[in-house]
Amino acid sequence: MNVFAKPLVMKIYRTYLRFRLERYTRDLQAIAEQRENDFQAERILHQAVVSVRSKLHSL
Repeated sequence: MNVFAKPLVMKIYRTYLRFRLERYTRDLQAIAEQRENDFQAERILHQAVVSVRSKLHSL
């Protein structure tokens, strides 16, 4: 590899690694948001189950 190509290759490789890091970070953020949404949905569903169970027992 000649002297002029090495800095170019390193720059391209660094750009590639930054792109991968940003992509993985976005994917992790999406997973975290999905888990938060799942947690909220589970909490709402649990409250509904408790409410219906309470009404059923009161009959």
